[in-house]
Amino acid sequence: MRELSIFITVAIILFGFAGCGEDAPSSGGGVEPIQTGISGTTYLNVEHGFRLSNLPDSNWVIKTQSGKNVETKIEQVLLMVFGTEDEFTFDMAELINEKIPCIGVLVSGPDPDLPSKPDLAKEIMDYRIATWQWMGAEVLSRKPVAGVNATGYEATLSIAMVDYTLIIKEACFAKNDMGYTIYFIAPEDEFMGLIAYVDPIIASFELLGL
Repeated sequence: MRELSIFITVAIILFGFAGCGEDAPSSGGGVEPIQTGISGTTYLNVEHGFRLSNLPDSNWVIKTQSGKNVETKIEQVLLMVFGTEDEFTFDMAELINEKIPCIGVLVSGPDPDLPSKPDLAKEIMDYRIATWQWMGAEVLSRKPVAGVNATGYEATLSIAMVDYTLIIKEACFAKNDMGYTIYFIAPEDEFMGLIAYVDPIIASFELLGL
C-alpha cells in the first residue's frame, strides 16, 4: 500500500493534475522554421520561451504534450520514455509501477509568486526537495547547474520502494514569473547507466530572448 500511495503522490507532485492531452511531435516540413516541437534532437518551445538540445536519438520514445492545469499552473510539455511504445502508455503511475525510466519537462507559470531574482531556481528546488523529504526521500546531492545562458539548481534523491529504490533527479531554471523543471526518474540499478542521456539535456537548456 505504501508503494501505491507513493506512485500516486509522485504523479501529483510532478504534474499537478491527472492526465493531459498528447500531440505527436511536430515536423519541420522543410518549408518554415519549426516554432514549437521537435526537430531532430532539438526541442523548441516558443510559447514558453526555451530550447532543449541533445534529446535521445535512439532507445527512447519521445512525445510532446499539452494540457495545463489552471489551478496549479503546471504544464508538462515533453516526455521521453526509455523503451518501445508498445511496452507502455504515457501514464506516470504505470511507468513507475513497471520500473520504466523516463525524462520529462514541466513548465510552471506565469505566476506572480515567482518573482524575478537570481536565486529563484534554488528556492523552487528547495521547495521540491522539502516535499520529497516529507515523502521519505533521501537527498543524495544538491548543487547549482549551468544551462546555455541560465544558471539553475539541481538535486538527486532516492526513495525506498517495497522491492527497489527509485532515484529522482530534478533540475530547475527560472525566468521572471516562469519556472522550468527537467526531471529524470529511474530505478537505482538503471539510473547510472542512463544519466548520460539526461545531463547533456540539462546543460543544453536555453532561455529564448536573452
